[in-house]
Amino acid sequence: MARPLSAPSTLDLGVDRHDREPIQQQIARQIRELVLSGRLAPQAKLPSTRSLAEELGVARATAVEAYEQLAGEGYIETRSGSGTRVAAVLPEVLLNAAPQLTARRAPPPPRLKREPARPFRTGLVDWDHFPHDDWGRSLGRFWRNPPIAVLEHHDPFGWLPLRAAIARHLYEWRGIAVVPEQVVITAGGLDAFDLIRRTILKPGDAIWLEDPGYATARRVFAQGGAAVVPVATDGEGLVVARGRELAGHAKAAFVTPARQYPTGVTMPLSRRLELLDWAKAAQAMVIEDDYDSEFRYVGRPLPALMSLDTQGRVIYSGTFSKVFSPIIRLGFLAVPKALAPAFREGRLSHGAPPSLMVQPALADFIESGAFAIHIRRMRRIYAVRRKALLAALAPDDGLLYHIDAAPSGLTLLLRLPPGVSDEAVAKRLKAAGIEALTLSSHYANPSRDHGLLLSFAGFDDQQLARAGQRLRDILSDN
Repeated sequence: MARPLSAPSTLDLGVDRHDREPIQQQIARQIRELVLSGRLAPQAKLPSTRSLAEELGVARATAVEAYEQLAGEGYIETRSGSGTRVAAVLPEVLLNAAPQLTARRAPPPPRLKREPARPFRTGLVDWDHFPHDDWGRSLGRFWRNPPIAVLEHHDPFGWLPLRAAIARHLYEWRGIAVVPEQVVITAGGLDAFDLIRRTILKPGDAIWLEDPGYATARRVFAQGGAAVVPVATDGEGLVVARGRELAGHAKAAFVTPARQYPTGVTMPLSRRLELLDWAKAAQAMVIEDDYDSEFRYVGRPLPALMSLDTQGRVIYSGTFSKVFSPIIRLGFLAVPKALAPAFREGRLSHGAPPSLMVQPALADFIESGAFAIHIRRMRRIYAVRRKALLAALAPDDGLLYHIDAAPSGLTLLLRLPPGVSDEAVAKRLKAAGIEALTLSSHYANPSRDHGLLLSFAGFDDQQLARAGQRLRDILSDN
């Protein structure tokens, strides 16, 4: 009979980084098996999460998640001053001791089976490093005993402490000086663009949009009757001179200057000033969509376009979907002071503002410093993944594609040689288990380049290396 262990050692536990089972679940499963087999006796002391992480070569957060899972299942317990130990009474003992019920029980709800995401699917974040504990504490702090101010909240611009936290974040990270009264909480990009359209544009008003560009924005502005004017982009972003030729009288321009979507280029200072000069002369508004500028890996980002605006001509749109979580469905606008009353009226006339459920928690999360810590941690992780994908796709062997390695963001752009259809390549990739958005699908004009958008945020180094090699194999057959 095996002698019960006092604590697991590196000989008893191991992790397989190529296994589809998440590492924290591998650790939890192995400790559970040691407990159930009797090799870890009740009340046996377990190593600290720091020691366990060091022994296994994993992040401490991974060890913490494994222990939290076991504690939730009742296999281990943590007591102040005595560390983490195997539970004195295991869940199986409690279940076997429970009285047998004769009444029929309802069948358990079906378990949702998660289909693994295919590289290089966009819109994903890294859930393994999501700050579940900090976020859970922020949620619980408000909703276990919510203050009356939350329950009776009626400000159409959103929860004031969250707007104040966003204003401070914008000043510290993007150089934008606004007050909370200029910040509007939105339900993401669609809601933000729709609110902008209804507030500053009338049917028939012309608006410049980048080409290639964000098709969702193009659709939202067109639905309201605005005259959408696709304006070509080059290596410095939207070509202002071309916009003047096509519709110098336009009432607005929609741009992504920090990282043009989908090409990834950064608009330099000279082009930004040129755009602001046009807006001033035309009495037009510039809509700055800044969707993932926090993730910059080389050098310091240029200040936001709004930080350069001295005429009240820029509306700034941001989102938490990429820098935090797409699940909370929250974003924000920073609007010029002179337009704040009009946006308030637009929000009131549109109906209910975004749900208040997570707004107080998000305010607390930002104010506590956990949000900034999360961004910095994810920037380091994503930088490693970006490097791994670049290494996997390094051109050689006569392959003619080119990688646009923008110094920021969560995607790379692989440009295909002339005559190669990105739609055809995407179909072959799909058959091989790979997803990739096509560059050509982002154009409004018939003249278009071909390429593939490759997102690396939701995949580890090994997945990216394997998918990169499959992509190279398919391209080599063209």
